[in-house]
Amino acid sequence: MVGQQGINLIERVVLEMSSRWTASGPNETGIDGYIELYDPNSRQPLGITVAVQSKVVNAVANNSHPTFDYSCDRGDIEYWLNGNMPVILVVSELVTKEAYWVAIQDAFRSWTSTSSTRVTFVKAEQRFDKHCFPQLAKIAAPKTGVYLAPARLEETLYSNLLPLINCPPRISIASTDCRTPRDVWALLRETKNDVDAAWLLWEKKIFSFHDLSQKPWSSVCDLGTLETFSTTEWSETDDPQKQRIFTQLLNQTLRAQLDPEVRYWPREDCYAMTGKPRKHSYQSLKRVSKITVVSQFSSKSADGRNFTWLRHIAFRGQFRLLDGQRYLEITPTYRFTHDGFNLDRFHEDRLKGIKRIEGNRAVLSSVLFWADYLQPRTTLFCGAPVLRFAPLLKFPCPVGIADKAWLSADPDFSKENAEHGAELLLPDFDDGADL
Repeated sequence: MVGQQGINLIERVVLEMSSRWTASGPNETGIDGYIELYDPNSRQPLGITVAVQSKVVNAVANNSHPTFDYSCDRGDIEYWLNGNMPVILVVSELVTKEAYWVAIQDAFRSWTSTSSTRVTFVKAEQRFDKHCFPQLAKIAAPKTGVYLAPARLEETLYSNLLPLINCPPRISIASTDCRTPRDVWALLRETKNDVDAAWLLWEKKIFSFHDLSQKPWSSVCDLGTLETFSTTEWSETDDPQKQRIFTQLLNQTLRAQLDPEVRYWPREDCYAMTGKPRKHSYQSLKRVSKITVVSQFSSKSADGRNFTWLRHIAFRGQFRLLDGQRYLEITPTYRFTHDGFNLDRFHEDRLKGIKRIEGNRAVLSSVLFWADYLQPRTTLFCGAPVLRFAPLLKFPCPVGIADKAWLSADPDFSKENAEHGAELLLPDFDDGADL
C-alpha cells in the first residue's frame, strides 16, 4: 500500500505536466512505470518516454538539511544502466507529499560494480513537480534534439502602475499679482508660516488643493476672484488644457507630500531619498523586508587620495490617464552625490553601470518599496494635501517563464555579474527569494 501511494503521487505530478503515466503492473522488475511526455501547450505527444523507479522513505520530513542521501540496490543500478531508455529514480515522502528525482544515467555515469550506490539529493534543485518537465524532456530527447514550446507556468505580473484612488475633494483657484513662482514664495515667506509646494501658478492664477481663503494663502491671492471646484470636475474633464493643469497640480502635490525625506530633483527629473546611509523597511510580496535607501562608497586613487560618494535610491514618477483611471507610473532609478546633496561628477557613469547589472529582483524590490512608501502614514506627509494610492496594479498571466531554468542555460550570466561586482553595487536586500 505504501509503494502504491508513492506511485499515485508520481502519477498526480505527471498529470499536472499534461503528460501520461503508465504503470508497469504487478510483475515489474526495477521499473515501476513510464512517463510519456506531451507538449504542455499543444497537448500533442512528443514521442519520448522516461522510465521511472519509485521509492518511498520516511526520513525526508524530519530532515531539515538541504540535502539527503539514498542508497540504491546494486542489482537495480546494473539493470537500469544496461538498458537504452533513460531512467529516473523518484524518492517520495508520503507525510509531506514531497518527492525528489534524479536521472540514473547522470548519477551513475562512471559507475562500476565496486562503486558507491549512494545518491545525494539537493532538495532545492531536484523537487519532482510539474516544473521539472523541461529537464525530463531534455534527458529523454533523442540526440538530434526535440523542440518544446515554453512550459506553461502561471505567473502574477506586477506592473509599475500605482492607482490614484483619492485626492483632496476641492480645488481652489484665485488670481494673484505674482508673475513667477519666486514672487509667490517671497510673499509666503514674509508670513513666517510653514508652507509647502502643493500649488501651481498659471496665467497669474494659483491652483491648489489648499483652501486659498485661509492664511497664509490669502496674503498672495485676490480673494474677490476665489473659486472652488469639485476635484472630479477637473480630474474627469475632456478639456486638454484642464487635464494638463490638473496633472501638474498632482505633480506639485506629490512633491510636497514626500518632502523632506524624499526630494524632487528637476535636473535628473527624479524623486530621491535624502539623508544619511541607512536601510528602510517595506512590505514585500510575502513579508516585511529591508532595502538600502542610501549607501556610502569609497575608493582610493593611484596617488593615495580617498574619494567617497553616496547612492540614493530614487524613482521617476509620471501621472498617466489610462482607460479613465489615473496611475502614478514608477520607474526606479538612482541618484549619486558626493555629499548627500550635490550631484557626483561621475553620476552618469555610475548610473549606467548599475543599470547594466541590476536584474528583475532589484527592479521589483525598488518598485515594491516605493509602492509601499507612498501609502500615507501618520508620521509622513506632514501638513500637505494627501494623494492616496491603491496597491500596485497586478494581473494573472497564464504563461510565464521559469527564470531559474532559463538563466541556468546562460553561461555568461554568472560571469557577467561577477565581473561587475553586482553584490557590492546593488541595493542590499535581506529577504532572499521572499520577494
